[in-house]
Order: sequence, then structure tokens, then C-alpha cells
Amino acid sequence: MAHPNAVHVNGTSQEQHVLANGFKRKIDWTSFANIINGEPRTSSKTYHSIDPSTLEPLWEAPVSTSQDVDDAVSAARAAFPSWSLTPVEIRAELLVHFGKLAFHDNGEALTALLQRETGKPAFVAGIEVANSYNHCTFHENLRLPEERWEDDEKIIVTRYVPMGVVAAIIPWNFPIVLAIGKICAGLLTGNCVIVKPSPFTPYSALKMVEIAQESFPPGVLQVLGGDERLGPWLVAHPGIQKINFTGSISTGKKIMAECAKTLKRVTLELGGNDVCIVCEDVADVEGTAAQVALGCFFNTGQMCVCTKRVYVAEGIYDRFLEAMVRFTNGLKVGRPGEEGVMVGPVQNEMQFEKVKGFFKDSLENGHTFVAGGQEARGEVEEEKGYFLRPAIVDRPPTDSRIVQEEQFGPIVPVLSFSSPDAAIAAANDSDMGLGASVWCDDVARAEALGRRLDVGMVYVNSFEKPDCHGYMSGHKMSGIGGDSGVLGIKEMCNVQVMHTYKRR
Repeated sequence: MAHPNAVHVNGTSQEQHVLANGFKRKIDWTSFANIINGEPRTSSKTYHSIDPSTLEPLWEAPVSTSQDVDDAVSAARAAFPSWSLTPVEIRAELLVHFGKLAFHDNGEALTALLQRETGKPAFVAGIEVANSYNHCTFHENLRLPEERWEDDEKIIVTRYVPMGVVAAIIPWNFPIVLAIGKICAGLLTGNCVIVKPSPFTPYSALKMVEIAQESFPPGVLQVLGGDERLGPWLVAHPGIQKINFTGSISTGKKIMAECAKTLKRVTLELGGNDVCIVCEDVADVEGTAAQVALGCFFNTGQMCVCTKRVYVAEGIYDRFLEAMVRFTNGLKVGRPGEEGVMVGPVQNEMQFEKVKGFFKDSLENGHTFVAGGQEARGEVEEEKGYFLRPAIVDRPPTDSRIVQEEQFGPIVPVLSFSSPDAAIAAANDSDMGLGASVWCDDVARAEALGRRLDVGMVYVNSFEKPDCHGYMSGHKMSGIGGDSGVLGIKEMCNVQVMHTYKRR
């Protein structure tokens, strides 16, 4: 029986749509297509990405045309009126239904696919898939607030309303969880979402949205794969009301400039040169050093909130550095299927060459490597793939490239500080301000230091671990707006204020 409040889309209620399907669609994990208006659509032109751990070609993926973009936008706009009026409780139920199908029922296959296209170690891919399901369940009970003000003459109600069609542009480092955060917030608030995965990692997003068609009406959630033309087409399209982008600062600037032409709303989650401050009162130097190293090299350092700069109090610097080097040298580098692998390959050749540039620059400038293959410039020569050994550079100059720029790979500088004021000044001396961590046995002191950091997220006694319950955003050039939490769903809405005057 359909939900008594279910809204009909294309003649079928939302609840009937789910119950009628029961996941009857057979999934072919080696065939990939766009999903437009609920149906797979192939393209005359295709391309393939590669497995970064073997450099072997993967499957053919679609290259969307401008007509595909127009058709997807038209389908989303057609679905929006009914979807936006669907009770939020039903939209939330469908998100959980989708999460169960994608990340529980098909979680093992999706994890394996994610490993092939990204090179992630098994535990990192597993965390990404599990966190994607957590996003779905978190949004189940999340609701937009309403504000009410009343006097003798009138009632003023402020509420949040969906925008329409949202394009979610996803990077290659976390192709599932970064997509699902935007999908959940967009769909819960009544928008229709078009996902654009990175051409480096198209496969998991294409398959995830294919699975989603068992849960949502046609046109509500779609996906388009493609080349370098696809993003600009979406950004410029007059039928799209919002662009939610995660990626580089340079691309974010281009998107913002183009969106100004149609006054699109934008969320830009961009790069970070995240800082870690380790205070002198840390008693467990060994354990803290291990955790800090994990924060630097998790996902091979390819995370916007990975630690990119480490500042350690002078009184414990030598002990801390020795412990961090010891732990880092014990991290196994290898392919996803190998037992005990902690660090996989860099995901693509472009980023591989960029990260090697940091090794080269530090070597040429005489910086001291205390971990990582100095003679081999960090490369793991016996492996075929984009592998680099995790590297630590000991106290490079503060104006060096390794300190001033975001590496987005397995190399990090470690520096010392003489006072908390000096640490804060060094940390804030950046045009980026995404995340930071403060390690201190005195938690109140750590929180006080954290409040002085010009960043969007501060982690106390932990490396950076984004959580769907907390808003993820940056200061300065690290972005505009953000994702996750209650603020994240507000980002997907316009504000409407209703003034109701009382009849006398």
C-alpha cells in the first residue's frame, strides 16, 4: 500500500516506486552508462580510466554530449515539482532505502570497484563505503528548522525551500562519499541532483546512481560521465540553480566566475594546507606521533583535510620526530589486494607528477629527508604503478614550497615552534584555511589554541576525520559554503519569509 501522503511522479507514488522494484535490476559491474531520466544511456564516444596500482586500462565509460546535459536537466526540472512536494519523511525513507541497497546489499562489490579505480587499500575503501551509508542514515532524521515571530499585527515565518536542480561535481580522491554527502543533502531538501564524477574515477559514481534508480523516481537523481567539456556545460546551463563543487582552488575560481553570469548559488569546498600543532605537554609522544603520521598519509595524503604541515614544540621535537619517522617507515606501500597495505598509489599520473615535483624541489634545495626514498626521489621502483614512499622533510625553510603549498600526496614537512603564539602565527600564515588539529593533554588549552586558528574545522587530539554530523567548510581560499550537518542541508536551499497579517 502506498504511503497515504505519497506524492505521485509519472503516475506512481514514491512508496509504490520502491515497493514495486524490490531491486530487480541486474547489475553488470563491468558495463557503465549515464543515467538520464531513470534509464541507462550509452554514448557514441567512450574512454577508459586506469588502475593506478597496475597502470592497466579499466572499462569503457561514457562521454556525455551537450544533448545529454540538456536531457538530464529537462528530466530533473520535470521531476522537481512533485519531488519538492513529497513529504520530507518519505524523501528520508527513500534515502535510507537507497543507502541499504547501495552500501549494504552491494557494498562489497562497490568497495571492490572503488579499489580498482582509486588504488585505495581495502580498509580505506571500506571506510568510504561505510561512511556513505552513515550519511544516508544521518539524514533520515535531519530536518530544516523554521523560525517564527509574532506580534499583535502579524506572523513572520522564515523557512528553507529547495532551489531546483543541483549539479554535484565530484573529485577523484573520494568519489563515493563526497558524492553521497551532496546527494543526501540535495534530495532530502527536495532538490533534484545531477552527479558529475571525475573522469579519473567515473565508475563507482555511475554504478551507485544506477542502483539509486530502484529507490527514486526518474529524474530525481542522475549521473553524467564525460571529459573536460562536461563541467563547464553544467556550470553554464541556465536550467541548473546550484553548483556544489569539491576540488582545487584554481577550478573553484573558474566555476565561481562562470556562475556569476547566471547568478547560480555555489558551494565550493576547495584545497587546504592543513596544520597540526603538537604541544610540549603531550605525554604519549610515541602514540601521538603515530596518529599524526596517519593524519598525514591516510589515503596516500590525497585528502583535502589531510595534515600538510606539522608544528611540534621544541622541547619534544627530537623525540617526536624520531617516533613519527619510525612509524612512517613501517607503513606498507602496495596494491589494494595485498595484506597489510596502508598506503596505496597516487590516483593518477597528473597528480603523481605534481607530487614528485615536491620531492624534486626539496632535494634540489638541500632539504633534509628523514623518511622516504631520497635517492629514488620517493618512487617505489619495484612497483608498476603510481607509488611513492611516504616522506618526511625535517625543518625546511618556512618559505619553501613544501611548507607553503598543498602537496596532496605522501610527503609532509615537520617544523618546530618556540611558543604557542609562534605556532598560531605560522599556522595562520597561509591563504588557505580548511582544517587543523591540536594535540595537547590539557584539553581546555588545546581548544583555546584551536579557536585562534583561521580555519573552518579544528580537531583536538585527533587527526582530521570529517563526520557527517559536523559542517565541513573552509576559510579564506579554502572555499565558500560547505557540506554536512544542519548547515549543509541549508546550503541546498533558498530562504523564504512569509508575512501573514491577522484579519481584524
